[in-house]
Amino acid sequence: MISTMSDTEFKQWLDGMEAAVPRLLASAHYGPLARARGDDERLRRARIEWREREERARARKLRWEASISEG
Repeated sequence: MISTMSDTEFKQWLDGMEAAVPRLLASAHYGPLARARGDDERLRRARIEWREREERARARKLRWEASISEG
């Protein structure tokens, strides 16, 4: 599920989610609202997407390094 955001934009968004969602889920008042809205699942999927983005970036870097060494 790679979104249309750039990697930098996505990482900034994910960092905001990482900061906000756990606090919201821990709250007695906002926790049920955040769960009902699906924030916990959205954070889980965003973490998975970030790992996929990192893997793709590593693969691009390896391909680039291989093309440089082949000459």
